[in-house]
Amino acid sequence: MFSKQNGILFFCIVFLFLLIYFQVFFADYAYLDEIYLLWHNDDNTNFRISHTQGRWLSGLIFQKLFTSISTIKQLKLLRLFSLAGWIATTFLWSAIFKKWVNLLGFNNRLWWIGTLYVVCGISTAIYIGWTILGVFLSVSAALLSGHILFKNLYQQKKEIRIPTSVLFGSLILSIISLFIYQPTFGIFLLPFFLHYLQRKKTKPDRIIIIGVIFYLIGYIAYYFLFKYSLQAYHMEASTRTAIHFQFLKKLSFFFAGPLPQAFSLNLLFSASSIFSQVFYPLIIIVWVITVFQRNRENKTGGNLVFIAFVFLLLALIYLPNMVSAENFPSYRSSFVFNLAVFIMVIEGLFHFFSTEKKQKIFSWIVSIWLIISGFYAFNFQYIIPLKKEYAILKNFMQKNYKPGIGEVHFIRADKFMFSAKYHTRVYRDEFGAPSTYRDWVPEPITKQMIYEITGDRKLAEGIKVVQYENEEAFYQLNPVPDSHTLLIDMNKLFADSVNKKEN
Repeated sequence: MFSKQNGILFFCIVFLFLLIYFQVFFADYAYLDEIYLLWHNDDNTNFRISHTQGRWLSGLIFQKLFTSISTIKQLKLLRLFSLAGWIATTFLWSAIFKKWVNLLGFNNRLWWIGTLYVVCGISTAIYIGWTILGVFLSVSAALLSGHILFKNLYQQKKEIRIPTSVLFGSLILSIISLFIYQPTFGIFLLPFFLHYLQRKKTKPDRIIIIGVIFYLIGYIAYYFLFKYSLQAYHMEASTRTAIHFQFLKKLSFFFAGPLPQAFSLNLLFSASSIFSQVFYPLIIIVWVITVFQRNRENKTGGNLVFIAFVFLLLALIYLPNMVSAENFPSYRSSFVFNLAVFIMVIEGLFHFFSTEKKQKIFSWIVSIWLIISGFYAFNFQYIIPLKKEYAILKNFMQKNYKPGIGEVHFIRADKFMFSAKYHTRVYRDEFGAPSTYRDWVPEPITKQMIYEITGDRKLAEGIKVVQYENEEAFYQLNPVPDSHTLLIDMNKLFADSVNKKEN
């Protein structure tokens, strides 16, 4: 039955999504892969790229949605699709997470904070702002998959018998999730992870063991289906799908990359920031203290084993990144891992506040922190600088492109071009960096803009684009421009625009 409380929650979820991500309704820009996918929307490139990376269903989604648009302006429609999908997914997460909180006996305020994290999380900002389509479907499928198995196991007190319908349904949902976006499948394991935290005992029970085994079976089934699908489509797997078994290197990567990011608690992590380097170890220490305080019945060795197993479960949640050849702790691949760490830390911190009033104040502080950090990351570290970059380039092209131009020389933007003006912190290729700093952007964005100016795709396809990493590379080759050549220097265009506005 739809209660008044649920109605208020749903209103708050929608309101906060609109508050944080309001700019997707009118912002024009094309970030990195978006322009490549848009320019190649009339061939099979989008499907092939996703499929060779193990994302067959994601490839179908990309192919279908990108063929439905033809201009940079229309990319907003795809972002709105992601926004609507994440609103729906947050409703689903809220309903299921509430069941876990009640079932496991956690503090009820953890439910709202956990829901708010999904709305305001830095990974969510990337999924919506970068048109990483369909990830919300992967999260929803894995969430349902883990929930139906966990709920069935938790309700059985003696001999465990899992109905075939539960096993089959959970497995199908697992495979669907993995064929869309592998890194988010870890949310399957989240209820089992929370169950282990709640038990406070060193030894995992049969519910956790069965959950982990079934989780791994899901990966194995998916892997063989992926290999079969490649044969069916006569394709070869991307090098990004290569499996890496060097344990010590991956362990070093885990503690140096994903873990500091996750324990930053929705603060945009920067390895070069002294504050970031101090903040996350402090949070880890505080959480370890809560473990020893709460689990006083365990001996010191037992608590250390408990902590070690918690980190093992976190590594399993992050499994696709732990076994892949790449060592790239991006926010887009860490959504579930960061969510698990955030819930774990906040749940532990509640035990420092013994009274209802203190817990209420703590909940408000965390909620406000999430809203501010989410709003800041999406708007000031991501979308506002990108809008400016696109507007500058579009204005230049509209003024300077003339019929007869057949060659464009493109000097790419410096990776830190935004820093002085917008005080951005560059994190990987997700925050603070201009779109035109990557080598796969200049050609498709130039041709797409010429196509939009002239309406002639064949003419745009015939344009030759020569790109340079920086001004130094351009002047070393010293090309001789003529009336049929157009020079685009992104750093100069951006600097001139900033200086003109300031003057």
